[in-house]
Amino acid sequence: MRLARDKATFGRHETFPLRYGWLPKGYESLKQDPQLLSDAERAMITLGVGRNMVNAIHYWLQVAGVIDFSDGPARPTRLGQAMLGTQGDPYLEDDATLWILHWLIASNAEHATGFFWFFNHFAMPRFRDADALSGLTEFVGQALKAGRSQSTLKSDISTLLRMYAAVEGRTDEHLDSPLAQLGLVEPDADGGYRSVRSSRPFLPPFALHFALSQRFRADPTQPALPVRVLLYGGDGWAAPGAVFRLSEEGLMGTLERVIEHYPHSYELRDTAGVHQIYRRTEVSDPLDVLRAYYQRK
Repeated sequence: MRLARDKATFGRHETFPLRYGWLPKGYESLKQDPQLLSDAERAMITLGVGRNMVNAIHYWLQVAGVIDFSDGPARPTRLGQAMLGTQGDPYLEDDATLWILHWLIASNAEHATGFFWFFNHFAMPRFRDADALSGLTEFVGQALKAGRSQSTLKSDISTLLRMYAAVEGRTDEHLDSPLAQLGLVEPDADGGYRSVRSSRPFLPPFALHFALSQRFRADPTQPALPVRVLLYGGDGWAAPGAVFRLSEEGLMGTLERVIEHYPHSYELRDTAGVHQIYRRTEVSDPLDVLRAYYQRK
């Protein structure tokens, strides 16, 4: 989703980071009982969590795009069926699924604006909590022209860091986040954090292929995207290079692997000195990309 001033959401996670079992269990429970979340007591019993965690599960299901709540009763989305259905990865066992989940959250400018900001706009490779809070506060005031309480913005920063940065020796429930293992945010020895761009040779080409297909699908008339835009953004959309914390070398290397794996989908060209990636065929449906990947697996 593209960033829009009038569509921004902060702090709706109840300060609970996404946990391993929440998406699979929430998805299956709501598939069986679409009205489950309308009864807090029944939801607490079925999901085995407290009231605030029920709200957090509701939120993360929405952010990941696997359940649609827009018409009242919960409905599994096509994305949810492709990813968490029996033909997908219902137990989040495939590392590529975790990269896709990260992309879905960090590219969701409407429902996870603080996470979108951090991965697409916050460029400090080493920082402290206060640096991130200051940056987010400035972004909300200047880019969104909006007002949000410091406590709300602070909860977004705190939740994000607990969700992505596994702190050694800490055994609280927040460490049960599937996204901590991606290594996108790490604790520093001095009590701060680092989120450094690198080559990330272990990033599955499929994850970048999915992100590119979503980006091209958002504007089907766009024949090409400059590599610089994919690396740094600047057009309001999520930038895959920034979201996956790729260096320029890392993005080019991963793009080459994408083209090697999906030769009929893209090609790199140097047009008037500008590196661009062109789509070679009709824009792929991201869900077809997802289904094809899991079928091969």
